[in-house]
Amino acid sequence: MMILQQRYSVAFTIAACLVGGSVLAQSAIEHHLWQDKRKFEPYSRTAKSITGAIRLSGNPDFATPGSKMAITFGNGKKIGLTSVGASWRQWDETDDKKSTAEVFKLSRDPGALKNGNTLCGDPKSDLAQYVVFLERSSFGDSPLLGMAVFGSKEVPHDINSQSLCGTFSYSTD
Repeated sequence: MMILQQRYSVAFTIAACLVGGSVLAQSAIEHHLWQDKRKFEPYSRTAKSITGAIRLSGNPDFATPGSKMAITFGNGKKIGLTSVGASWRQWDETDDKKSTAEVFKLSRDPGALKNGNTLCGDPKSDLAQYVVFLERSSFGDSPLLGMAVFGSKEVPHDINSQSLCGTFSYSTD
């Protein structure tokens, strides 16, 4: 009887390692476009007319609340971003599917950007508070970097959250 119990405990240990190992390996390789230090060219009309190209400083700490990076807009304005976490929800306004997105708190509203445009309207009363990055599908082979901007003081929980100011898409080529 003792030998049979040892065989089962060894079998369960091996099975747990195989299942647990594959789960750990899957999460370890999760990497998203916005984590890279790089420049993104505007793709959507809103990105072309409001932000221009953006440059992200990179953040290897995906979904780690408190981790930091910066965004630099086409006119050279640089703003600090602090992660408040990531979620699997509906973040794309053109698609009902869920996707992984990371929410960042802006250190301050960037004010006037390209052609005097702002992220959320009147820079004195409608301040941008949060940006959300996600990967969006495109008609081509490469995904797009999506950015949604919110003016609410409350952390957005999906694309239908209060005070959505605008959405922007950037090329990843």
